[in-house]
Amino acid sequence: MEQVFFLYIDILGFKQLIDDNERVLDLYKTIDKLNVHSDEDFHTIVFSDTILVAADKRWNSHPSRAIMWLVEFSQDLFYRLSHKDIHFRALVTKGSFSFKKYKNFEAYHGKALVDCYLKETQIKCCGTFIDNKLVRHSDIFQTSKYDRDVSFVHIMQHLDEISFSYEHYPIDGYVLKATGMEWWVAYLLRYLETVYRHSIDPNLPSDVRTKFVMTWNMISQRHEGLLRRLVEAEFKANEVITLDWTEPMARIGTERGAWG
Repeated sequence: MEQVFFLYIDILGFKQLIDDNERVLDLYKTIDKLNVHSDEDFHTIVFSDTILVAADKRWNSHPSRAIMWLVEFSQDLFYRLSHKDIHFRALVTKGSFSFKKYKNFEAYHGKALVDCYLKETQIKCCGTFIDNKLVRHSDIFQTSKYDRDVSFVHIMQHLDEISFSYEHYPIDGYVLKATGMEWWVAYLLRYLETVYRHSIDPNLPSDVRTKFVMTWNMISQRHEGLLRRLVEAEFKANEVITLDWTEPMARIGTERGAWG
């Protein structure tokens, strides 16, 4: 069995999610729209709360590109779920995995799947992670070390447009306005607020709250000034970035929003 690049995604809180049939159906519709399905070089399997993406073995000769695509697949899912309060944990690695389509069914197995499952359950955080053995190949996405095995991948690249040292805020939003990026950034600001609110919610089970605390902490490693200022401003975006956020925030989750 050959070694291949591999993406494992676990939808968090699925046991509670299945109590709401409409939300589950909406989740699967969202997954069905992911860009990964249009790429024949990647094999995708979805079952219950898990998404698997295995790269064709030809990508073994292009590790940086393979990792970029796999992370972007998880990023695509993140963008589409960021405003729906549905969270996931993803892990990019390389290992033994076999995918074969028979006449009447699809078969898949391999040590990579088992290893991802075991490691993923040990990560008390939301977001996308990468095997530390592969970090050197991640030349597009920045990472922060999580533990000895994996690193957190900073997939919210649009935050770089508004991320500065704490003392620089508030900043002028003219750059976002000039490039039309305010529609995208609005989603990320909403997501950050959701993560923070969950991290301090005493009504959530402690283990759930811990995941959001760790998520906030990992994002802070790259965007500490921005996150600190957002908290102080109680997430009033205009007090952090001088811009009229009324319409961008109102469009979140609509057909006119950046990610619908």
